[in-house]
Amino acid sequence: MPRAIRSLPPWGGKEAIAALKGEEFDLVLLDMNMPEVNGERVMQFINDNKIQVAVVILSGETDFEYVTRAFQLGAFDYIKKPFKFDELQYTISHAIRKLELEKSLYTLRKKLERSEHLHRFMIESSPDIIFIVDKVGNFAFVNDRAEDLLSYKKDELIGAHFSTIVDPEYLERASHCFNERRAGSRATKDAEIWLMCRAGNHPGWIRNRIAI
Repeated sequence: MPRAIRSLPPWGGKEAIAALKGEEFDLVLLDMNMPEVNGERVMQFINDNKIQVAVVILSGETDFEYVTRAFQLGAFDYIKKPFKFDELQYTISHAIRKLELEKSLYTLRKKLERSEHLHRFMIESSPDIIFIVDKVGNFAFVNDRAEDLLSYKKDELIGAHFSTIVDPEYLERASHCFNERRAGSRATKDAEIWLMCRAGNHPGWIRNRIAI
């Protein structure tokens, strides 16, 4: 929710930057023509510091390049002086709603990133071999455990067919599992498939129960 609107004395660009350094704001009403530090420099400061705030420009300047520059710097809207209060009120309302949506999406994106990092850590730290095959049976993902148990590097397996590591006697079973089309209670849940270690390294095979 937006914070309560406070009545503040008019600031120049220098004071605006100082305030933005020390506090969090939802909205900035900015005049591009200010002494010492103009509105463009204030907006550049906002961009450089990745400050999440809605900026609405209030200006008597109508030059096309001038207005275009304001939008390029991220202004939500540009209101020409003199303006009607209803117009300003409407613009502020929409700017705040847009900011709230952006903040919600940002928070969600960060949560998803943390979840993805945790999920990847769990997969890479698993004591089991975890892999994904595409529709034609080629490896699309293999975790680090494959190298420990089978002596194959991940880069060697990515793009290779699953038959590279499956014991020939279990190829038919593996093919049936990876091409499973049934769903629900009739679908294959898991199957025992023997995997082969890389030739010249670990002797023998590894019995692996594959969960589908």
